[in-house]
Amino acid sequence: MIQIFAFLHPRDLLNLARTSKPFRALLMHPSAAPFWRKARETVGNPPNCPTYLSEPAYANLMFFPHCHASPYYNI
Repeated sequence: MIQIFAFLHPRDLLNLARTSKPFRALLMHPSAAPFWRKARETVGNPPNCPTYLSEPAYANLMFFPHCHASPYYNI
């Protein structure tokens, strides 16, 4: 199952992490960063994750359409 994570789109990986507590614990742990980096490579060549963000936070920023700077969603 771990090998499959590398073939998912980062948005799908983040959605999977949001499905249950065990998946969240597994995918949000810092040791899961290689899964996130490999998943990011499936969408081409996006910029590297900034040092001040975790890989899941970067996936959320890059691949979810809601506004991240405003308290109002979907702007």
